[in-house]
Amino acid sequence: MNSNSMALDLVIGAVLKLDPVTGIRQNVLAFIQSCYCGLVRNYDFEAAMKGLAQLSDEEQHALIAHAMRVN
Repeated sequence: MNSNSMALDLVIGAVLKLDPVTGIRQNVLAFIQSCYCGLVRNYDFEAAMKGLAQLSDEEQHALIAHAMRVN
């Protein structure tokens, strides 16, 4: 498996771990966009930290890298 598909698998796994119904997924993505992509977003810092804690280091890195590429 090449590194691009492995990274994509990590991003998909990370997104699936973050529940969209409770808003954790949206909150974590808003945090990442605000902190790493230079976009102004509203987010709950504590909830974002709890959401990121659900992810492995590799999933966090892949999600942040993906958000930076997209934005």
